[in-house]
Amino acid sequence: MADIFWGEIEETVENICGVIDNDKHAYFITGPEDDPVVREYSVHSIYDDKAPDTRTHLFMTRIDAQNHKNTALHRTVKVLQETKGRSVHFPKLLAFGKAYKVIFGENGDQQAERDPEWTGRPCIIVQYDATMIGSLLSASPTGTVPLEMSLLIGLGCVRALAALHRLGYIHRSVSPYSFSFVNPISYDSIEGRIQITDLSTVLPYPCKPRPFVPFIGTLRYSSVRAHRGREQGPSDDIISLIYMIAELISGRLPWRSVFSEQRVCEMKCLFYANVEFKRLPKEIRHLYRRMYLTVSQTPLDYKYIIEQFQNAIQRRFPETKRELPMWATIPMAEE
Repeated sequence: MADIFWGEIEETVENICGVIDNDKHAYFITGPEDDPVVREYSVHSIYDDKAPDTRTHLFMTRIDAQNHKNTALHRTVKVLQETKGRSVHFPKLLAFGKAYKVIFGENGDQQAERDPEWTGRPCIIVQYDATMIGSLLSASPTGTVPLEMSLLIGLGCVRALAALHRLGYIHRSVSPYSFSFVNPISYDSIEGRIQITDLSTVLPYPCKPRPFVPFIGTLRYSSVRAHRGREQGPSDDIISLIYMIAELISGRLPWRSVFSEQRVCEMKCLFYANVEFKRLPKEIRHLYRRMYLTVSQTPLDYKYIIEQFQNAIQRRFPETKRELPMWATIPMAEE
């Protein structure tokens, strides 16, 4: 006798299922993706019946999103439409629209959303085969990433940020969970093809500075300017990137276990005195000081920034044959 379903299916992100029909093209939701960051949208793996060998993802705005008219996905679509076919540093946008009906499933049973609070939830379908940079810290047996590899990741992220800035946007939330390396991982892919897979908080640049700006970003990686309620600019993205590289090299940042925004801001002001800063090559330390003193809306010299990373790599590893650490060559599980 078949099992009888007596209850109601819990309406959680993990139980979202069904088929997305877009212009006679079917996308099957196969399951949620593990995401260490709480974003304004949930991420789901989907199966593309016309391109079964590709990795395709569904981003769906969460029901508790505060702003229904200018969501993270609205901003993401705007950027991806402008970058379509122009840069290797962004995912491929396949489709976007609204989900007027959400289906939840569990143990073979399915139900439509009960009493929907938000019909017409924005969602997009993107294609990319990449893994978040943050996964490297989890995969490493020491909880750190080798210096040369960390610097190459920084170089790749600078190139990706330069592409975003030249397009007319700043990121404002640079972190290891906003950038991804193309699979399979290689030194070529992390140096030249890093992808920005989270564009939630992008802002058109340049813009007229506001007297006060609500905090946008991450407690761990945002610049001091962001904590102080000032308008961010390209230099703030580079500062966040340097914090990120320092964490890859040392395995932690001085304020990792601090949750007071004021205290974190104070500690960032004294970052130069910490061992995590001193472990950075001198070229990156000089770059940090220069970015720290740069006015927010000032355009950056990306050639100079790239040269600082290249010089640091060449000075510290002049004749080293580039080889990935053993733990990085093991195929990583899908997100």
